[in-house]
Amino acid sequence: MAVIGYRRDSDDEVGSHQRDALAGAACERVYVDQATGPRARRPELQKALSSLREGDVFVVSRLDRLGGTLAEVVALIASLDDRGVAFRSIDDDIDELGAWGRFFFRAAGALASYESTIADEPARAAERRRQEAHYKRRGAPALSRRRLQIARDMLRDEASLVDVARHLDVPLRTLREGLAEAEADRPRDDPRAPARRDPTR
Repeated sequence: MAVIGYRRDSDDEVGSHQRDALAGAACERVYVDQATGPRARRPELQKALSSLREGDVFVVSRLDRLGGTLAEVVALIASLDDRGVAFRSIDDDIDELGAWGRFFFRAAGALASYESTIADEPARAAERRRQEAHYKRRGAPALSRRRLQIARDMLRDEASLVDVARHLDVPLRTLREGLAEAEADRPRDDPRAPARRDPTR
């Protein structure tokens, strides 16, 4: 088992603190990047990660020394776990082998997923607006009779409106309007009318 340390020095004070912390952790080798900012190139970090083997321990003084977003840090540490490499962050009092370490990674994973979802929302909203504008420019019905029938069949099978819209590649609003118009035009005694629920909800 080898204990491998990593430092990202942005100034003399930060470097000195990291050096002392990693020395106290009995690191056999320490890789050092001289870089400022979490997005700076970190070639020594890549060398450190490549040097790790199953059973090794990877140590940093603080999580922010790894750089990147929360999601990227969690992904990096998860990849170490997959390789059988333990992880320690000294100042954060995180040790993957301890109870607090396990709790941290579960919480961090959930936060990373939340961060990713929030970051994607503007892109999804922009895509919906783009699709709606595209259909308006075309001046043609967004849903043909066949596509409406597919939508009805999927709804009878308990698919959600969101899933149906994604399957047909149309905005959710367009799907709702198309179903509502079709239901309004359909005779009340039409045996094909769905009986389970209102498809526009």
